[in-house]
Amino acid sequence: MTLEPHAPMPGKSFFRLRIGIVLQLQALLALAISLGGGGVAYGLHNLAIQLFALTILAMNRGAVVGFARNGPRWLLVLVIVTMALPLIQLVPLPSGLWQALPGRELVVASFAVLGLEEGQWFPVSVDRARTLVAFCGTLAPATMIVLGSMLVLPDRLRLVRTFIVLALAALLLGIVQLGSANSFGLLYPITSKPDVLYATFANRNSTGLLFVLALALLVASPIPHRREWLLASVGAGSILAVGVIITQSRSSMVLLAIVLAFTAFRVVSTILKGRRGARPVVNPAGILAGVAGLGILLAILGSAAMGGRAADSFERFTQGQTDRPEMWEDGIYAAQAYWPVGSGMGTFDEVFQVYESLEYVSPRRAGRAHNDFIEIAIEGGIFTLLLSLVWLGWSARAALGNSLAGAKWLNWGAGVGIGCIALQSLLDYPLRNQSLLCAAALLIVLLAPLPRDAT
Repeated sequence: MTLEPHAPMPGKSFFRLRIGIVLQLQALLALAISLGGGGVAYGLHNLAIQLFALTILAMNRGAVVGFARNGPRWLLVLVIVTMALPLIQLVPLPSGLWQALPGRELVVASFAVLGLEEGQWFPVSVDRARTLVAFCGTLAPATMIVLGSMLVLPDRLRLVRTFIVLALAALLLGIVQLGSANSFGLLYPITSKPDVLYATFANRNSTGLLFVLALALLVASPIPHRREWLLASVGAGSILAVGVIITQSRSSMVLLAIVLAFTAFRVVSTILKGRRGARPVVNPAGILAGVAGLGILLAILGSAAMGGRAADSFERFTQGQTDRPEMWEDGIYAAQAYWPVGSGMGTFDEVFQVYESLEYVSPRRAGRAHNDFIEIAIEGGIFTLLLSLVWLGWSARAALGNSLAGAKWLNWGAGVGIGCIALQSLLDYPLRNQSLLCAAALLIVLLAPLPRDAT
């Protein structure tokens, strides 16, 4: 059956198919968050997620066709271009063409050393295997976007709640890890610090960002009518906020401040909510959330003042020593060497070492640029930078321009989440693991227009 998301709903068969898609996407989120936080170094974990994503696509071929025919045009184009870019970089080019591309002198020299024929065809990518892996990395988030964007609002809310529960489960695992000073329960063989919360990630910045995104979506979710659920939501938000601080990720703590400002905006809006022209009314839910938020703030400040874990986290802001500026300088130089076409998606680690300045060389290997915009400029040149700007522009327009009833706050929350990812990308590489890629895809789903017949 060919499913068209903007066509009239075909009754019970559509309902069963829609529920099936929701369950499959929930499973994909669970698999991604539990296995996908280690990045490219853990290929088998990523492979399991990607194969599951392909299985979901194969089981819902009609839905994929429906998205291609009737999905939001700009979103469809962005998904296709994003997935096609690494594949285009793998297309072999005539020797005269690829050798004329910037930065290919070392490739030509390597061919000469190996005694290979000078007239061999070669792609834009200087490492085909790495670029193929980069393409495979788009499969899971693309699956989330293609299938999720055709869901109605209640189904999207189910995905949001699943994501929040998974983030809380990851936080619970992190608490178990901390209880053993990170000697037990870590999912990746990393050099860990005993007082840092890693949860299901190999990078504490990614851990902190996961909690930030979950908190943003929790704040943006419809306010529960039952008091016990409202208390549970406030408690979950409090735990997520404290979890961000325990990760000791400075970038995530800055992003937490943005989400807390968004929280305050929602609380004030709820308190003052009323009919047009009428006196503002006081909403008990808003007051309860405001009091709880003030209590959390006082608890965090108290912990910081008494030298607790919050104090250890905030102390990191006084530690200004970092080698990021040196990596950025060398990264910009490498990007200029391959400008404007880039070296191939996923090839940063192969090409950066060639351009690393001797005065900046240290025992630690710079496997990432710690600025994803610089890194994609190296790998994809002007094309990836423009593509990123279009994605951000589409997200901003969708977050601010959707006025559908019931979706306004979710759109704003998703927009805040996309903004947080973009900001952390200035200092880190949040979208280089499957967990946060699928989280970002969920945010895109929330920003996608609802089906015309959705209520």
